[in-house]
Amino acid sequence: MTPEEIRDLPAMELGDDALRTGLTTAVITGVKTMTTSLHRSYLTDSEPLPVPGLQRLVGLHEESLGVVEVLEVTLLPLGEITQEIARGEGEGFDSVAAWREAHERFWRSTGELGEDEWDENEIIVVERFRWLPEHALVPTPEPRRVGIVVTDDYSEAPDRDTAPLIAQLQLLGIAAQPVIWHEWTPRPDYDLLVIRTPWNYASRTEEFLDWLERAEAQVQVLNQPALIRWNLDKVYLRELEAEGIAVVPTRWADDDAALRHGLAAHAEGWVVIKPSISAGSFDTGLLRADSAAALALGERILARGLTVMIQPEVPELSEGREKALYFIDGQHSHSIAKGALLARGGGLRGGSYQEDPQLVQASAAEVEFGEHVLAAAERRTETLMPLYGRVDLVDSAQFGTALLEAELFEPALNLHLAPSAALALARSIESRLSEHQAANAMVG
Repeated sequence: MTPEEIRDLPAMELGDDALRTGLTTAVITGVKTMTTSLHRSYLTDSEPLPVPGLQRLVGLHEESLGVVEVLEVTLLPLGEITQEIARGEGEGFDSVAAWREAHERFWRSTGELGEDEWDENEIIVVERFRWLPEHALVPTPEPRRVGIVVTDDYSEAPDRDTAPLIAQLQLLGIAAQPVIWHEWTPRPDYDLLVIRTPWNYASRTEEFLDWLERAEAQVQVLNQPALIRWNLDKVYLRELEAEGIAVVPTRWADDDAALRHGLAAHAEGWVVIKPSISAGSFDTGLLRADSAAALALGERILARGLTVMIQPEVPELSEGREKALYFIDGQHSHSIAKGALLARGGGLRGGSYQEDPQLVQASAAEVEFGEHVLAAAERRTETLMPLYGRVDLVDSAQFGTALLEAELFEPALNLHLAPSAALALARSIESRLSEHQAANAMVG
């Protein structure tokens, strides 16, 4: 299209003078793909509603910046605004509530709402669009596209990390969006994929590993796939123990004889039995070692083709004194206590998997322990320092400080409790992305 043809298109004017430069930049870089307005304003001004088609993006001085294609226009009651719409605005809203607060403040400042109270039935005009770089009239920066790998079912445990992380990435000018791993065919849509909460991988392990292999062939993946494959099965604990990391004593059973022998070694004691590949404490129980239930649980795990882990009950764990230490690019960011999860005699406390994360302080010794765990994982896998990681540990009277798990590809980071950690992770992603793009530019 010629500049003259572009100037004849309907105008898309975003925000007021104070906001426009930031909003138009977000459009051009692909961060902003939606905009919302009040239906009542069109009625008041006797203006027609926008329609799908081409519009010219207008800059701060009413100049034409280029062309956007409006893909869809919908009218929604305020009460039906979704997180997807809030995210599509590209302004760092980590919730619908944040979107609502900001827009109510803006629309009151422009007089569109006046002193009226708006309610859930207020009609909002939602436009979904895309920038057309081939029709840009101004220099356009290279977009930075990041996919945050998730799943589509969080009925067992909520994902509280993706929204705040994407919000922080947007504020850094990065076009980030969630990617449901089993619905996305790997292709070079993104500059970087960050594996975050694909929590149904444990029941679809082979499918997930196949997807991961295809994904890394198309795009850079973090944490690194070699580390993920190593970390996916808890037999990695054996290797960390060989590296000198103290681990809760574990007996490993790959067949019925080893299972019975491992249980017998604990006589009448209480043990934790779990599969080597699991999420959300599935098929995990705190049981008497000599009980029929313990043997049945172990046999069920073996029937799934998995290794059985048998560990002695650690009283401090039953008292809820497990700590999870989080690290971003090797730096400790925050720590939580999750509380006890397993019910004595089998099952979960409260009947379902319900963490109650609370921010706690980690001692210098605990942080140092976590750093040693990450360094040992690096050595064993010959990979880079993980972008993020969680080290679960317990300080016990019997075993000292001992590792429970090192979760290096899908831990809940509890970013809703630590906003500074969300920003730190976003900045680390930006740094890794810049390194990757610079390396590609040198190769090119």
